[in-house]
Amino acid sequence: MRTKTKTKSSKAETVTNLSEEQRRQYVEVAAYHLAEKDGFKCGCDLENWLAAEVEIDQLPAENSYPTT
Repeated sequence: MRTKTKTKSSKAETVTNLSEEQRRQYVEVAAYHLAEKDGFKCGCDLENWLAAEVEIDQLPAENSYPTT
């Protein structure tokens, strides 16, 4: 899946070449690390997931994702 997005905070264009499954896996891992950092507080699951989505979506476009 190839998407192009523009953010309000930056005029730079972000292009990602992740499948939906790859993106979900990256978000899942990032959300886990955010939860771990906050001591796995109850009730913060959605906040961590949404923050992880933003983090993953803001990664630089080319060659920024680890290969599996």
